Amino acid sequence: MGRIVAIAVSTVLVLGGLGSYVYSHDTATTTTTSTSTTTTTTLPPERPAAGWRVASSSARGVMVDYRDVRVGAAVFRVLRLRARTTLLRWHIGSVDPPTSPREVPVDAGPAIFWPSEGLAGVVAVFNGGFKKAGGGGGAAVDGLTLEPMVRGFMTIAIDAAGHWSMGVWGSPSFPAPGFDPVALRQNLAPLVLHGRLTPAALSANWQQWGSPLHNVPLVARTGLGVDAKGNLVYVATMTGVSATQVGEALVRVGAVSGMELDMNPYWPIMGASFAPLHTSGGVFPVQIPFAEHNPSIYETGWQRDFFVAMAEPNSWACEWRSRGLVPGVSGAQAQRLTLVGQGCRATTPGTTPGSSSPTTSSTTTTSSVPAGS
Repeated sequence: MGRIVAIAVSTVLVLGGLGSYVYSHDTATTTTTSTSTTTTTTLPPERPAAGWRVASSSARGVMVDYRDVRVGAAVFRVLRLRARTTLLRWHIGSVDPPTSPREVPVDAGPAIFWPSEGLAGVVAVFNGGFKKAGGGGGAAVDGLTLEPMVRGFMTIAIDAAGHWSMGVWGSPSFPAPGFDPVALRQNLAPLVLHGRLTPAALSANWQQWGSPLHNVPLVARTGLGVDAKGNLVYVATMTGVSATQVGEALVRVGAVSGMELDMNPYWPIMGASFAPLHTSGGVFPVQIPFAEHNPSIYETGWQRDFFVAMAEPNSWACEWRSRGLVPGVSGAQAQRLTLVGQGCRATTPGTTPGSSSPTTSSTTTTSSVPAGS
């Protein structure tokens, strides 16, 4: 008899308690196998969207796109990572969060880890949250707890497959059952929940949203959110804005949950490539206008934490995955990426904006772990 393997489509869970939404970005592929034939049904590719400019794409469709959105007098640069075509990792800075060099996981240090992340191909990078001293909340990566998690704070969680989920820490079922994080990053209370600004975001008490330079509340700020399709959206501006305006920018580009990231002019850094980068020396043409740093700084090492986005394989039956945390093992556990799936081949996604023509490299024998498992 034939064997049918079904992988769950992106899910949206409405949580009780603090009422956060949780989103994961698992893809869906159905494979039917019999003794004589094998057929694979794939999802339709990620399509370009009106009002957005494509930065990079692959045979799966759009990976990263971007746009600008105006809130009052400020223009935010918005970067969107498509949930079905990209994956994510979080890195520790060389100075903050503070750790002993011997504790830092080799693949989560202060620079892009090309031996692993370069295999998939880096398509975007962007800054993390507040310094530890700023009281932004908890953080953990690869089995190393850097700061205890704080109940009620907005949290982005990343699992072994580079899938993300965002919700309020301490809410029922966050992270959702079956979602096992290898990295967690908090940064204050939620800015956006259920597609709306939270009461805290609308409060006149601007001191709760960080320590602005020279005690002037309107400063450069960044934020991160998840939309109804599970896509990750990053917003940033070098114009002086409030946290409320960051939340408004997130809502305007479809975020249903959102959090503040870092602030003040020195720290907002973002870059997206037009093709997946497999070695250092690449370029990131899409950046925050008037930012003080080029995002290539993440290639050589940076003092603060940051995120790295990579390209999923062209085939819907394959994915990049690390081993996940082994229960009962103390200390950091490196999470190098491996291509998994039945009959997968190592591929390099398209190399031009909007291109869906893949370039195939050498065939790779992979494990028999089904995509999305």
